[in-house]
Amino acid sequence: MKTLQMIFCILACLCVAAVVPIAIFFGYYCLILVGAAFVFWLAMLAAKRAATPKLPKPSFMNSDEENARINAYLEEHKDDE
Repeated sequence: MKTLQMIFCILACLCVAAVVPIAIFFGYYCLILVGAAFVFWLAMLAAKRAATPKLPKPSFMNSDEENARINAYLEEHKDDE
């Protein structure tokens, strides 16, 4: 997933870099590249969100047993990051 994030980031940067030359020569057609950059940025964020695991967190709303179980899980998996 990191590779996919990097690819989308590079594509978004290339679209942004191409906006000025396209705007100079073709006018409002540069808005297509602005839209493409926005779409690639959203795809990068989606790939990042899909790659990030959602770990449980202890809360005061949970029972003591549930918090103990969550803390044990987090302690067991702390090296996975």
